[in-house]
Amino acid sequence: MNRSPIVAVASSARDLEAVSELLSALPAASGAAFVIVQHLDSGREMLLAGALARRTMFPVIHAQDGVVPERDHVYVMSANTTLTITGGRFTVTPGVTGLHHPGDTLFTSLAEDRGEGSIGVVLSGGGSDGALGVQAIRKCGGTTFAQYPGSARFPSMPISAIETGCVDAVLRPNEIAHALTQDPGVRLFACRVTPTRSGLQPSSVEDCQLSAAVADQLLLTQ
Repeated sequence: MNRSPIVAVASSARDLEAVSELLSALPAASGAAFVIVQHLDSGREMLLAGALARRTMFPVIHAQDGVVPERDHVYVMSANTTLTITGGRFTVTPGVTGLHHPGDTLFTSLAEDRGEGSIGVVLSGGGSDGALGVQAIRKCGGTTFAQYPGSARFPSMPISAIETGCVDAVLRPNEIAHALTQDPGVRLFACRVTPTRSGLQPSSVEDCQLSAAVADQLLLTQ
């Protein structure tokens, strides 16, 4: 089975700028699959896929149940569904119940499936979706990023993630793309962030290297 690295991204449906900046900064051969989850209604899901397709060279498609994510593809969640990763495949469940936090749900399932090879990114958005998910990824030894709140149209989601103390690097979206696709031979990860609502500063992208597990995955796929 294809075991390409999977980068899970939680963002706001009201702010395409952040996720577009991330995707447009990726090289043609990133070595990873990117899964974007947002709070969507049925009228916006096709608009999302079309808008992102204009901002990246990767194919942008809806995640389908049972499909194995392929590297250098972007997957978006369909409206009114729950999306998880199980056994290296997408699990798409129709309908949502209770408080809908698609980022937390996806991140947690990815942590359980990939362990220290899991990667989660929290971008601009309202509320706190992703905060529980980054904790699950950190607990499994994975790698987490949050958008620098000063660059976010809606900073609540990144701030909530940062305040957990489980975010490895706080960067602007294009810098997150660079950190994800740097030299996979590097074996260190040197960014730790002190959670606080005041005085947040972006990490230095030069100091942010992927964990050994993630680096190994990228090395095998390039």
